[in-house]
This record gives sequence, C-alpha cells and structure tokens, in this order.
Amino acid sequence: MISKRPLILTLSLATLMGLMACTQKKPATPAPSIEQLKMQSQMKALSAEVVKLRESRQEVELLRASIATMDTQIAVYQTKLDEKAEQPIIEVVATPRDPDIINLRGNIYVLIREIDSLKMGMQNLERMNDSLEIQIEQLAIEAHTEVDLETVAAKPTLRPVESKPPVPVKVKTTLQVATTPRPVEKPVTMVQPKAQGYNLNADYRMAYNDALNNYFNNDFLEAIQEFRIIIAREPTGAYADNAQYWIGECYYSLEDFESAITEFDKVFNFDENNKSDHALFKIAISYQQLGRYLKAQENMERFLREYPESELVNQARDFLKGNR
Repeated sequence: MISKRPLILTLSLATLMGLMACTQKKPATPAPSIEQLKMQSQMKALSAEVVKLRESRQEVELLRASIATMDTQIAVYQTKLDEKAEQPIIEVVATPRDPDIINLRGNIYVLIREIDSLKMGMQNLERMNDSLEIQIEQLAIEAHTEVDLETVAAKPTLRPVESKPPVPVKVKTTLQVATTPRPVEKPVTMVQPKAQGYNLNADYRMAYNDALNNYFNNDFLEAIQEFRIIIAREPTGAYADNAQYWIGECYYSLEDFESAITEFDKVFNFDENNKSDHALFKIAISYQQLGRYLKAQENMERFLREYPESELVNQARDFLKGNR
C-alpha cells in the first residue's frame, strides 16, 4: 500500500514551485547615483538663491515706492507750512515758535531721515543683488541649468496720500529656471523663506508701508492697529521702533496728547532705534499742547542735552524761546 503523505507533500511542493515560477518579479528600483544626488543638491541651492534674488528685488522696488510716497508727503507738509505762515497775524501768530509750525517742520525732518535710511537700505540690497546674480550664474553652470532673469513692470499695492499721488513704481521680477533633460528622482520645488510673522521681507516692508500710508491718509485708528500688529509679530524687527513712533504720531494727530506722550515714551524701550530724539521732541510739544508748559520746557531742555547733533535742535531752541 502506497503512503499518501509523501505523495501529498510532493504535489504541494510542485504546485508551490509552479506558482512561484508564474509570479513575475518586480525589478528593484535602482538607488540614485552620486551624480543624481549632486544634481539635486545643486538644483536646491540654485532655487534658494533665485528666491532670495526675487525677494530682494521686490524689496528694492517697495523702498523706491515708499520714498516716492514720503517725498509727496513732505510736499504736503510744506504746503501746510506755507499756508500757515501766510495767514493774517490776527488769526494766527505765525512765528517759528508756533507749536503747529514747529510740529510740521519736525514731521518733515522725520520723513527726511526715514528716506535717508531707506536709501541706505536700497544700496545694501542692490549690492546683495549683484552678489546673488553672480552666485546664481555659477550654480547654474555647475548644475547644467539655464536661468532666465526677466524683469517686467508690476504695480506695487500702495495707497495714494491726500495730495497728489506719488508716481507709481512698477516692477515685477519673473525668474524661470529651465532645466536640461537629466534624470532626477524627484522634482525640486522652491522653498520660500519666511520672516518671523511675515512671508518674505518684502511682505514685512509692505505691512509697514500700508500702515504708514494709512497715517498719511488720516486713517489714524487703522494705522494704529496695523502698527501694533507689526510690533507684536516682529518685536525686534527693523521697523518696530519706527512703528512705535508712528503710533505716537497717530495719537498726536487725533489730539489725544496724553496717549501720544505714553506711546512716544515707549520708543525708548527699543535697544536700537533711530527715533528716540524725535520721540522726545514730540513729547515736549505734546505737553505744551496740554498746557503743561513746565513739563514741556523740561523735556525740550533734556532733548538739547541728550541729542545736540539732531537736525531738530534749531526747532527745539525756537520752542524754548516761545515758552520762557
């Protein structure tokens, strides 16, 4: 009698081997070569540099637009000054000691200093652009890639001020990376760097610019809110001290002089700022507007002691002559 167990085992083994023979083996995915990995690394570096260049170019154009807006606002202040000086002496004593005239002149100096700061920033950005373009060209050669840097016009989203609107500065940078057909495992995407609280430095500048334009357009409450958001998101940002100063200016324009003094005083909380002399100057004027002449004199004398090189020194001396 033949044993069934060995026969069953033999048949099972044969069936299994047949199934294995019929099953198609998927070819193993080859690991990326050293050349492909190097190519990926070069493309990522190239993409990052292209993003930096686009960002810095946008920033330059925003600075140009801001300077144009501030130039227009200076003309507005100067017109107000001229009109005030021409008013009959019966209505207004138009002397250099008049607080309104001193305040308008002070505002002009504030904007002139801000424009100078913006121009310096533009020079630094333009130097960085030159360096980035050289780096991009070198990376493109290494990555066997063509980089097309095409500049076309684009309108910045800026609001006009109350007088003649500034000449719009239109620039948009289109950067296209055309790769040669080389095998890369995954497509390389551009990773856009983020500033703390904002998407790119240009967005941070745009937020500050929008708030400043609201101030110029006499929308003071909206400007205050926007300046506060800028400070909250970027407490050590490049425009934080400026934003704090303009909050004080908003309250001054609203004739809430107590709040203006409080906000101007906060400017001194920033370790590095270029508005402390202007803030102290406006604190003194705010006290005078409240009729607190001794406090006004005290703060203006402190201003002369602490900031003898400020462009507002002559205005401060005229102010003190009118309060003695």
